[in-house]
Amino acid sequence: MKELVCNRECTPAEPANKKRKISHKMPKMPSLRSRMSPSGIYQFINNPTNKPSDNQILAIKQMGFEGLLHLQTDTIPGNLAYWLVSTFDPYKGCLLDGNLPILEEDIHACMGIPMGPLVVDEAPIGDKSPQFLSLLEDFKSQYEGDLIDVKVILRKLSTQIDGGDSFKRNFIVYIFSSFLGGVKGNKASLRILKSLSDTSLISEYNWCNFIKKKLAEQVLSWQKEEFSEEKTVKENWFGGPIMVLVFIYLDRCVFMVRTVSRQYPTLSTWTKKAISKRIKDELKSKSSFGHGSVEGGIVINHKPLPKIELVQSSKPTIVSEQHPMPKKVIPSVLEEEDKDDRDRNNVPTSSQVNNVFVDKLVSKANNLAKAFVEYKSVASEALNKLPSSEVVCKMVAAVDGIAYGFNLSQQSKSDEENEGKDNEEDHVVHADKVVENVLRDVQENENVDSVKGKDNVEDHVVDTDKVVE
Repeated sequence: MKELVCNRECTPAEPANKKRKISHKMPKMPSLRSRMSPSGIYQFINNPTNKPSDNQILAIKQMGFEGLLHLQTDTIPGNLAYWLVSTFDPYKGCLLDGNLPILEEDIHACMGIPMGPLVVDEAPIGDKSPQFLSLLEDFKSQYEGDLIDVKVILRKLSTQIDGGDSFKRNFIVYIFSSFLGGVKGNKASLRILKSLSDTSLISEYNWCNFIKKKLAEQVLSWQKEEFSEEKTVKENWFGGPIMVLVFIYLDRCVFMVRTVSRQYPTLSTWTKKAISKRIKDELKSKSSFGHGSVEGGIVINHKPLPKIELVQSSKPTIVSEQHPMPKKVIPSVLEEEDKDDRDRNNVPTSSQVNNVFVDKLVSKANNLAKAFVEYKSVASEALNKLPSSEVVCKMVAAVDGIAYGFNLSQQSKSDEENEGKDNEEDHVVHADKVVENVLRDVQENENVDSVKGKDNVEDHVVDTDKVVE
């Protein structure tokens, strides 16, 4: 029999104990195109060669946008951003099939920006009102041409080290044209100037509601183009505040276990590295997003944010408490547009502005009232032990006068709301004047040195400024 010969070279068998490598190939996902990037504001805050001045930092705090100073990333996670915009419901304003509603409170918690009582008002296209035209002309006088590139505004910001009104307007126009607003191109949107006539009121506007509306409008526009059978544009750019969705999703939708501590504002904890790791973990396990468990938003106890380190990252106050998920279905964003449209053309009236400051006054008066409750027990004990002391009697009378002023300030607010006639300044008793008069009477009528076994009156008198505070 003829012997069969094999001419092929045979490779040796693999050892039985050799481990095979498992390849975790990341699924390929589309990436979102957007010019609403955190890179510009991040570079402005963390520029090592041209740090923001103390006046600029103070101006940002005065406007209520201090949270942005804690931004920890300068890039958009393209694949996660695409999925978020694709699955966001602009009519109900929610993610994850309604399980994760995007509320104004969530935007405030993640971005650390004001959620005040005033409505942000954009000028309508072609607005010819004298007030707006004056603001527009003054703003454009800083630049050349009518269409202003956002990068030019960013360079201008770096030169306005005084942190004045011009810096504040440039700052707001820049962040809402490049990061938090609704602009697809690279030109600044100047319609927002209508709400910036009085820069001292910037912190009193509800910027969270404004961002929520812009988000819904831009998602609706993007989805209509992206998922249409016949695309009308070559590149579909998204012009909404995408990083708001990113930060809320990362914080509220927990994948397996929470790996990043919850802090206010949320953007202060999610670094570029932490975001990248979270995305890789989700895609390796599920090949897509949205498989985590939804947790309630953080409860914010407003305390002063930490001192800003302009180059190194800082750590804001940790907030671990949560509020439960809302059980009611939130109203449609677009259903609320009728109400918003009614307010769109209304510049904040003097009545609105007055109410803001009256509310502040009443809030401070309430704090005084709480202090009076504690003071009353001390005063009562002092009157029992020192009934003949004119110092004690006069100070108790001063406290009664301050309390009387508080009651009148409350009444003045009620009268103003109901009749719109009375001025609260006519009713407020100035506490500092009351105490000053008491001290003067005591010094004139009482011989302090004749009081035996007692210290100098000045040792017992509360400093006038402290009482007023």
